[in-house]
This record gives sequence, structure tokens and C-alpha cells, in this order.
Amino acid sequence: MKTSLLRLFGLMLAVIPITAAAQNNIKSAFDAIIKCPDAKIIESHSLDKDPSTGSKTGQSDIYRFVLPSDKAYLIEQVVSAFDKDAERAYSINRGKSVSTESDIVLTVGDGSGVYINDPDCEYIYSLFLAPLSEDPDGKYRYAYGMNCKEVGDKLSGKLVITYATTLMYRQQVERQRQYNLLRNFSGGSSSNTSFTASSQKSWFDTMMSYLQGMASANPQTRIALASKAYKLIGDTSKYPEVTDADKDVIREILEGMISDMEYSETILHRLLQKCVESINK
Repeated sequence: MKTSLLRLFGLMLAVIPITAAAQNNIKSAFDAIIKCPDAKIIESHSLDKDPSTGSKTGQSDIYRFVLPSDKAYLIEQVVSAFDKDAERAYSINRGKSVSTESDIVLTVGDGSGVYINDPDCEYIYSLFLAPLSEDPDGKYRYAYGMNCKEVGDKLSGKLVITYATTLMYRQQVERQRQYNLLRNFSGGSSSNTSFTASSQKSWFDTMMSYLQGMASANPQTRIALASKAYKLIGDTSKYPEVTDADKDVIREILEGMISDMEYSETILHRLLQKCVESINK
């Protein structure tokens, strides 16, 4: 490809008329690749619905493609389409995968996901809120993504469409879950909890401050807080007031964070796993 994808991605974000329909240009550009007679396409699809209402709760459509290099203009059309639909997107990202980069996942439903920054690929993706007619509560979003790389005289990549709750909504649900855990613990164990009146924080309070602080912290601070949590768990024997109930609450919160894609950065994720392993000893 004479012009690199990354250079094309850098030309995005031109101002467009606000009357443009969200995602329509991207959908059309995706279809041009999918329906190209010279394209080799492998598809995979999933769809989840709420059994009580029939409403869609998760969706993924993945098209892995291989194109001859003379069809590079189809890739360029996709990049241009992201530009045209940018006005309605609430998040736009692009780049080239490197070995030190954290995994970038387009979430499906409320947790699982599809990797978009596959090795050695240039990638681009945008997030759009679901239309009000489909999701009046504003909890869901659509993600559209593409990655691509040159392999010999071919262009190899994938097109991805996912439907999921927004990251903000998932964070709100997790914060509420952690609050409920703490409230239930406090209400059910007041008779045997040694929260002293001294100025020194208890083991449980300190652990909760570390875990709660991660919700709004930047990546570096999250790793620092996870490191402190791991060290404090290792020092549990120094805190005679710690009960099994304390450990159970912290363990459940940690396991919830591990399963949340928000905390999937490699180093952070491994530290959280180590915390669970240590607290189980």
C-alpha cells in the first residue's frame, strides 16, 4: 500500500454537517469490503437478549478479511467513512499496535470483548451511543472498528461491530456493587468488627481505600494502589482485628475487578490476580 494506513488515520476528524446519520458511512464502507468479489471473508456473530423483555443486551459481528493489494482503496474508504461519521461519535481512537501496548478490547454486552489492536496492525475504532428508540435509558453503545496490515501482496485485517453497555455505566454498576458489599458487611458484622476509635485505619478500611481509589485513578496510580494492596495483604498477620468476613468482602471485590475489562491492563490485571492468590492463602 503506497500510503500507510496510519498516515490516512491521521487525516481524520474533518468537520462534517451535523445532519449526517451516525455510522451510516462506516456501515456502507464495511459492506463494500464484505461484498467485494475478490475478498476472502470469515464471519462470526453473536447476539444476546434479555429473556424477560426480548431487548438486545449484547452483539458482536466480526469479519476477518483478506484483500488483494489493488483493493487498498476499500481500506481508504473505510478510513474516510470514520472521518465522515466522526461528528456523532463520542470516542474516536486510532494507532498502530506495538508489543508494549495494552490490549484494546471492544466490549460485547457487559463484559466480554473483541481485540482490535491485533499484532502489527494499524487500527481505528469509534463509539456511538445507541439511538434513543432502541435504548431510551442511554446505557448502551455501538462500537465500530477495523484493523489491517500488509502480508506480502495481500491486505489482511478484520471489521468489528459490537453492542454493549457504556464504560461509564459499567463503572457505575461496579461502584454500586462495591458499596452494597461494604454496606452489607457493616450491617451484618458490627458485633465482631474491631474498628477501633484510634486514628490508625484498620486493615479493612485501608484495603477499601486502595480499591475505591482505583476507580477514578490513572493507569500509573492504579498500579501503585494495587501494589500497596498486595503488600498489605501480605502483612495481614500484623492486624489481629482482621476477620474472615473482612477477607471475603475484599476477595469478592478483587474478583469483580479482575473480571471487569476496565482493569484489564496487563500489569494491573496480574497484580490484582496476585492479591486474590495471596488473600486465599
